Amino acid sequence: MKGAIILLLFLLSFNLSYAQEKEREKEEQKKKSKNIKVVPYISYNRTYEFMFGAVPMLMYKVNKKDTISPESISGLMGIYTTNKTWFAIAFSKLYLMEDHWRITIGAGLGTANSQFLSGGTSSSFIDYQTGADFFKLEVQRKIGEDLYFGANYMYTKFNNEFAFETPVNEEVTLNGLGLVFLRDKRDNVYYPTKGSELNLDYTGYLGFMGNDDESSKIELQYNHFFKAKRGKDVIAVRGYGGFGLGNVPFNNLLVVEGTDLRGYSMGEYRGKQLVALQGEYRYNFKGNMGLVGFAGLGSVYGSEVETNSGKILPSVGMGYRYTVFPKNKMNIGIDVAAGRDDWGVYFRIGEAF
Repeated sequence: MKGAIILLLFLLSFNLSYAQEKEREKEEQKKKSKNIKVVPYISYNRTYEFMFGAVPMLMYKVNKKDTISPESISGLMGIYTTNKTWFAIAFSKLYLMEDHWRITIGAGLGTANSQFLSGGTSSSFIDYQTGADFFKLEVQRKIGEDLYFGANYMYTKFNNEFAFETPVNEEVTLNGLGLVFLRDKRDNVYYPTKGSELNLDYTGYLGFMGNDDESSKIELQYNHFFKAKRGKDVIAVRGYGGFGLGNVPFNNLLVVEGTDLRGYSMGEYRGKQLVALQGEYRYNFKGNMGLVGFAGLGSVYGSEVETNSGKILPSVGMGYRYTVFPKNKMNIGIDVAAGRDDWGVYFRIGEAF
């Protein structure tokens, strides 16, 4: 009898332990599901037309014992458009060893059907198709309080087909090696509410690396963030300067679009240099939703179209935000913006800056 009781107690203990283990597994699974999201991608602009796709993303701690590093993010992006453009991208932004190391990795391939404004006596839009694949690696090391220094490598291969009266095909391979300096005083890398970020990036495309023409690019970015009176809202301002030097190939020219001046989608304004200034108000509702309103000015220089060099380009628009990772205030959203005789709709992962 005693043996039967001991056996019964053992079985009950085992079942209880098993049930507790299953409950822990369920809780872990719930936590994991909160960190994995599959976001639908829907957008439109006048060049690529309607765009559809999906973006699975994962936020995680590389080392769970590291309480200082922000969570890392990895994801995939697959997009197809009604003008038969497509691309697939894999990306990761890693924060390691109590935020002493930051690593960015990206790779992708695709085909874009786009256009550009040609120079000459009678400027006109020229259609072109670009098949491209790329790889990027950037490593930054903390060298002081809020200061990072690092290096990057960028490989891109383009196959261009230009629809001139006599079609022109060309293949361009770019290998870029650069240095980056970052001063990061933001309170959150995914949704800053105060602080600033200064980024100086130099990339050289030199002959010994297999480039047909030597060129380089210098980019200076400064973002500043202020808490607004409501406490939950944010005012963000950004200044950007990009400067191409040497024989900059067509695919590496700076184009007014996307991040630094929304509202331009036709590839009309491109040149060796680009400067832009913009401001944004980020309004947060209760819960996971918000709105943004933004405006900016910019100019390109060194354009093949002389009348475009130095022209003041305004931008104004608004957008919707939804928080997909509440713990990190990581947002996705859609922006609608108007520029000079142009407009665009932009799907966004994170903020514009």
